[in-house]
Amino acid sequence: MPTDDRLLDRPGWFAAVMGTAATATVASENPGAFPALAGPSTTLAWVLFTASAAFFVFLVIRDFVWRGLGRRIWEDLHSAVDGPAYATIPGAINVLAIALAHLLGLTPDSVTLWVVFTLGTVGTVLGVILTVVFFANAFEAREFRAEDVSGTWFIPETVLLLGAMLAGLLSTVMPEQWDRSLGVIAFGLLGAGLILFGLTAVLFFSRLIQYRQDDTGVPSLWIMMSPLSVGALALPIVASSTADLGGAWGGAVMQSAHLMASLLWGFSLWWLAAATLVTWRSTGHPLTFTPADWGFVFPFAALVLSTLALGRLWESGLTEALGVLLSFVLLGVWVAVLIGAVASLRRDTQNR
Repeated sequence: MPTDDRLLDRPGWFAAVMGTAATATVASENPGAFPALAGPSTTLAWVLFTASAAFFVFLVIRDFVWRGLGRRIWEDLHSAVDGPAYATIPGAINVLAIALAHLLGLTPDSVTLWVVFTLGTVGTVLGVILTVVFFANAFEAREFRAEDVSGTWFIPETVLLLGAMLAGLLSTVMPEQWDRSLGVIAFGLLGAGLILFGLTAVLFFSRLIQYRQDDTGVPSLWIMMSPLSVGALALPIVASSTADLGGAWGGAVMQSAHLMASLLWGFSLWWLAAATLVTWRSTGHPLTFTPADWGFVFPFAALVLSTLALGRLWESGLTEALGVLLSFVLLGVWVAVLIGAVASLRRDTQNR
């Protein structure tokens, strides 16, 4: 039976699934819409998606069938460090569902539609449960300190926002009797995710100013971009797919959603600059050679997707060009983190 101090035995590896599946989604968009890159982009997207899905299956078998991780989750949700990291499990499910929807498209009565619906339901329900339990534990725990608040605390909110995206996407193609129910669910998840993000962001921002950021915590600093960018993606999707819920205010709902998405995207770019500067100034190597390094990937991929989506919404060539540039940077970040992960696992194996 492997011990918990081995690198491969840490549940944070589900973040690798989130980052790789999100990168696959970026590739499926063919940033820049270059005809010559359409084929290679699709191929890359399928390779990354297949790899992320296979790794997810491996992790589920290893953690829940072999290691019995399910028996430990409720206890670990009392931890300020490990607790929020468990949200990467439902997060991985939701990101896989979104990637599959982008790759195959959603059409009424298709097999893909029901696969995405099933994945989204499982991921979102688990995400809501884990989020409620973790924060309820934080409310009651005496051992939680202000300096314990880290970027991993934004993962639960991200899962809720991913659920809102999925509900919004599904509401346009699911049977008619599902439309309004999915719309209500989408708005509820959107509100829960965004408001919870705002409250957590205040705590995290205060913590960064009052307590020095340790170099080993640099990757988690980037995670704040996740709810910002996913929120910017979710707002227009939810508003456009459920505009009828607003009745006569449907148009205003759409305009407000686009405005809020633009604001979140702008702050996400600002946070990217700030996180990059902190990473550059860190005294150690930016890669920790632990699962935490995948904290660089998913937030960056979410930012790329929101940049591309808003660029096409605004019909802005400048924004689209920025999305293309960030896409190539994302690919480089993914490769660097993957190489670091393989090297660390190999070294960890050799040392035993």
